[in-house]
Amino acid sequence: MRTAAAICTILALAAVSAPAFTPPEEIVGPWEGSTTIIVDWCEQPELDIAVVIRPDGTVTGSVGDAGLRNGKLVRTGWLGRALGNRNEWIIRGALEGPIVAEEGIVRESVSIPFRLRNGELHGGVHTSGWKFGGRERGILSAANMVLR
Repeated sequence: MRTAAAICTILALAAVSAPAFTPPEEIVGPWEGSTTIIVDWCEQPELDIAVVIRPDGTVTGSVGDAGLRNGKLVRTGWLGRALGNRNEWIIRGALEGPIVAEEGIVRESVSIPFRLRNGELHGGVHTSGWKFGGRERGILSAANMVLR
């Protein structure tokens, strides 16, 4: 049986090792917006997000105060299952620096599942971390993301 730490390590490695997906033209380019933090241990209410999706499926930008590094657009879910809807994608990548600097919240990687709807990207954010935990090690999750 795998421990929670081993599972988190596997997910963090998957975030930077998954093959990139060649995106359709309508999602290539810069996107900016915000998402609502949904964990009760973070005082900051929202994360600003700015990403650039390139034609080769690589992604750069920032999530909160952290830089997005080795970002890739992929078509599989957290557990490697193919996504069913053609409008569903996930940005996975490593985070550099604190995601919420003022509160000292640092995470290693991020997953940003989203759908293209009416010319906007709608989804959420999930970082590496533990299912149970707080500011020091819990998964930082956010919902209601809208990028334009």
